[in-house]
Amino acid sequence: MSSPKHIEAGAGFGPRRKALIKVLTMLFVALLLAMLVLGAVLVLLQLAGLLIGNSEFIIGVSKTLGPITYWVAAAFGTFTLILAMAHGWKSAD
Repeated sequence: MSSPKHIEAGAGFGPRRKALIKVLTMLFVALLLAMLVLGAVLVLLQLAGLLIGNSEFIIGVSKTLGPITYWVAAAFGTFTLILAMAHGWKSAD
């Protein structure tokens, strides 16, 4: 939930900042979905490997999907901070 202070501040943004916020929001949503899907696939495949009792499969899934999932999560966290700053958030808030 946004505070009224930030909603009022957002109304005064210029067209460039509004366009930047729109692009950052789309990237934020895309990275969020990618992170959630990759994480779910990773966990479900590991669970499948556990159920069939194949430890090599579990390790292979982790080695294959783990780094991609972590990079997407790191990018998501970075874009979350950038989007918050574009909306006027300051670290002192």
